[in-house]
Amino acid sequence: MLTITADFFMQWATGLMLVSLRIFGMFLSMPLFAFRAFPMRLRLMVALLIAISILPGLVPQAKAFGLAPPTFVAAGIELLIGVFIGFLIRLGLMAVELAAEILSIQTGLSFASNYVRDPNIASGLMGEFLGLTAIALMFMLNIHLVLLEVLVESFKNLPFGQWPAVWTLPAVTGMIARAFQLGLLLSLPSIVVYLLFYVIQAILARTSPQFNLFSVGFAITVPLAFLVLIIVLPDLPEFVQRSLEAPFRLIRQGLLVN
Repeated sequence: MLTITADFFMQWATGLMLVSLRIFGMFLSMPLFAFRAFPMRLRLMVALLIAISILPGLVPQAKAFGLAPPTFVAAGIELLIGVFIGFLIRLGLMAVELAAEILSIQTGLSFASNYVRDPNIASGLMGEFLGLTAIALMFMLNIHLVLLEVLVESFKNLPFGQWPAVWTLPAVTGMIARAFQLGLLLSLPSIVVYLLFYVIQAILARTSPQFNLFSVGFAITVPLAFLVLIIVLPDLPEFVQRSLEAPFRLIRQGLLVN
């Protein structure tokens, strides 16, 4: 007759809770999973299914942690680890968002947002387009599968309830600075094109003051946006890959995955 002791049940319940919290935290903040079309209940069910499937391989660690009763501190740390992983990926995509914001302002496609700001739209039409394109490229590069693999391997290396020592404030600020650098690098074609256009428009305004150059120039800025997109889009896959190199490096260092 199979008997289940209280200690055995406590060990498995504790391990299942901590494993699912780390996975669920990543589902909460990572751009690839944090869609409104991905319901919260479905995220929780997927996190529980992944946790149940990988828990048998983590029995020794679960037993070692199950000797003591679980605390809210350990559960909170596990949830924060998953949330921080998604936050690092979000920082990598901030370079694309910065370039989209600059391009939206220069093209005039987000002109109305200067007066009525919609909190549901980050950077107007151009920001939505580049953001969705970057997320599609991340799916094409199998970023979500690589992250799940790294997260599963982390349970064998990083003990429960322990915050990675390399995930510090200087590391995060360095990644933010790198994201701004890459964002400005991606937006350089738009800055150059529109700088030349505004210089020509200013010269025409001085030489021909009778023309309404504001209405004419505003109509030209939109076709120029398509020219900038033709310049930027071919290099966008490589740019997305470069922008995610630093987050992946920091994630691997924190989770002790070789």
